[in-house]
Amino acid sequence: MEKKITVRPAAVEDAAGIAIVRAYTWATAYHGLMPDSVLEKRIESVPSAAGRMKSLIESGALSYAVAVADHTVIGFVSWGKSRDERYPDDGEIGALYVLKGYNGMGAGKALFDFAKEDLVQNGYDNMIINCLEGNPSTDFYRHMGGKIVAQRKDEIAGGHIITENVLRFELKY
Repeated sequence: MEKKITVRPAAVEDAAGIAIVRAYTWATAYHGLMPDSVLEKRIESVPSAAGRMKSLIESGALSYAVAVADHTVIGFVSWGKSRDERYPDDGEIGALYVLKGYNGMGAGKALFDFAKEDLVQNGYDNMIINCLEGNPSTDFYRHMGGKIVAQRKDEIAGGHIITENVLRFELKY
């Protein structure tokens, strides 16, 4: 039997669920792409990350939505104005994660569409997403219409450099 998944704006009560999804999706999606110590630290810091998520949701600094199945957060998306100075007028999806056991059930697409629609309603014509090089989610973003337009380098865990692909999407046709 297929689970019913709903997407809705995140509430403060979702902060712990978002932190858990973030930690465990990093552990599965980025295994072999990032040092294990970085992934372990994400899991160990779930309680403090939940506190940060709660503050971010309360502040409204970024927008958040959650995918829920059986009253449990199984995915989330955050979005807002682009943080990349090369695309100052674009929107950006800063995070989109779905627990591995729920992949292929439409949660990722529903979260993507939720954020995209809000960005369109707020006047954005384009949006970007950064996706770690080697992450299979790049194929999902390409399927959703994204084109790799650049790469960027980030430093994680005291000097470990990772490469991210910058994908750009046209929101208005």
